[in-house]
Amino acid sequence: MPDINYQVYIPAQWNGKFVQLGGGGFAWDTDVVAAGQQSNQQFSPSWQGPALSNYAVVLGDAGAGESSKAFDPAFVQPGRQLGDVPRQEAVRNFGQDAIKKTLDVGLYLSRKLTGAAPTDTYFVGISTGGRQALKAVANWPDAYDGIVAGAPPVDETNLLKTLEVPSVVNDWVVNWNSSAAILTSLFGRDVSDQTLSDALGATSRRLADVAIQSGAHYDGYHRLLDALAPVWNVTPRDLSNFFDAAASQKRAGKKGKKIIIYQGTSDFLVPCSQAGEFVKELARRQTASDIRNSVRTYFVEDYSHGFYNTNSLLKRIGLSTMQLNWNAVSDLDQWVHDDNAVASTPSLVRNSSGEIPAASTLGAWRCLAAN
Repeated sequence: MPDINYQVYIPAQWNGKFVQLGGGGFAWDTDVVAAGQQSNQQFSPSWQGPALSNYAVVLGDAGAGESSKAFDPAFVQPGRQLGDVPRQEAVRNFGQDAIKKTLDVGLYLSRKLTGAAPTDTYFVGISTGGRQALKAVANWPDAYDGIVAGAPPVDETNLLKTLEVPSVVNDWVVNWNSSAAILTSLFGRDVSDQTLSDALGATSRRLADVAIQSGAHYDGYHRLLDALAPVWNVTPRDLSNFFDAAASQKRAGKKGKKIIIYQGTSDFLVPCSQAGEFVKELARRQTASDIRNSVRTYFVEDYSHGFYNTNSLLKRIGLSTMQLNWNAVSDLDQWVHDDNAVASTPSLVRNSSGEIPAASTLGAWRCLAAN
């Protein structure tokens, strides 16, 4: 079974707070924390300064190694039957278990190095990291004071089902099409399903091979993804323990527990409909006061998967292609300690209040699934 690799960053001027970072792609190299890159968790430099410059930070690779190697034969092994695969420790580590293991390591080392426990613990991530952020508070709500979840693929297995499984994988083609998808979206054009399929070809092909080797027939890829869904995906129902913990903490007169979700309306990789359906169902399941007190959501116009496309550049001269101009970590921290804290917002946000938009509004933004 592959190791989980960790990296811990302790600043010289520590503010006493701790941030766990999620992985982008299918797993980030731990080197992302090095050389000040830890300041850039929305892939978006902020004019307000480095977002995490005074925070202790931990990042783990979930046992998957660098993103391009996720799900290679050394990571996911076939089982005697499909149901065996999700029970493998490596698969569970990637899906959820590595989140708590990484937190435990990070907190232990930060206490060892600083001599003090942090006053606040947050989780920040985009893409797979956004999904991990929601998994973190769903599974371990008492461990975190708040999260920032960007473009979370909450229904990751269904997303992979939409891709055509390539018959073979050529790493050069995969890397080329990954770059092509980003550039196409950057220039405001739709990315084709085929380009996405080729870009994620290594992952889908390797999972298909696992399905076949686990005794499945031609439909085994989808059946394997169904078996993986409880380990990988996040549902609004999963957050019920978080809301219970948040309410209990407030009744005790303590600080709040908060969730910030942000999603681009032009995301080429994780459809806006995933976030839209998630927050719509969240609002239906929870009381209005629970949502108002604990959840802010932002839908960002012309924002793709970690960057603005050219449509936005035409609307706002001088806006760089990788710029939200929003320090989400600072917003989260202030809101945790003050329920009435005024939020800043990402550039070009459509709902500046942070309230969950009405279903009709989400539908107009193409952030609900088509019926």
